[in-house]
Amino acid sequence: MDIRQLRYFSVLCEELHFRRAAERLNITQAPLSLAIQSLERDLGAQLFHRTQRRVSLTAVGDAFRIHANAILAQIERAVDDVQEMVSGEAGQLRIGFTAASALLFFFPQIVRKFRTRFPRVKLTLHELTSQEQVAALADRTIDIGLLRTHSFPNRSDISFTHLVEDPLVVAMHADHSLNRVEPLTIEALGDTPLIFYPKKSGVGIYDQVVQLFAQRGLTPNIVQEAQESSTIISLAASGLGVAIVPAELQCIKVPNISFKPLADDGAVTHLLLGCRAGEESALVANFRRLAQAAVAAAAR
Repeated sequence: MDIRQLRYFSVLCEELHFRRAAERLNITQAPLSLAIQSLERDLGAQLFHRTQRRVSLTAVGDAFRIHANAILAQIERAVDDVQEMVSGEAGQLRIGFTAASALLFFFPQIVRKFRTRFPRVKLTLHELTSQEQVAALADRTIDIGLLRTHSFPNRSDISFTHLVEDPLVVAMHADHSLNRVEPLTIEALGDTPLIFYPKKSGVGIYDQVVQLFAQRGLTPNIVQEAQESSTIISLAASGLGVAIVPAELQCIKVPNISFKPLADDGAVTHLLLGCRAGEESALVANFRRLAQAAVAAAAR
């Protein structure tokens, strides 16, 4: 028994006439008759009463008609589902993002637009550090990563699309003496107490900031570590020290906080969209297109 036989059987059930059924199927009557006879042999039962004047379903044929139509409908739904997945209209998309990137102006906008445009896609979000996202992409536990770095990672298995260049700024208490320094540079920070992310956190700007200090013969004087950007900025507002963060995090508003840009060359970070190289799906392409459109609209 095969799908072709079921389709022939279903059409004949509707027409109850071999010539009309054959015309609908765009075949001659002979292969239709052979297919029905073969189906009856496979089932060991007669499906139609045949006379020179009329064709009618037997009781067994009528019962089998219900099952055949259900099977054909299920196959049609399966084909539709696959085609929607291929076109990016359905399926599952797993997105990694950093805690800081969730605060960016366009992140909620992209997620909302994607869910509105593709309601049949199951969108799952995973908060991961930039390093964890690269590993998760390679391990196939996420499909897209929104990660921050000071340069494009050298990975042949992952492709990266640049979304945003984000300058580094110094967050400090509004009355801090560095607020009056022009221009504000890494050298001007010197051994100023610094509130920063832990090295083990895998945050994209950790190595960059350490490198900016090292290039000037300095070592950052980290007096307090915190995982969350909002915590770091709040501690900076308390006067415990200063913090170096991406400029986009100026959206975090706490009392007595001030942000001042770093004037050093290379004091910028990049927000990248990462996905596995060479096997991009329509789901990934659709999400990246929305992300790029949102960033471009904001730039305009």
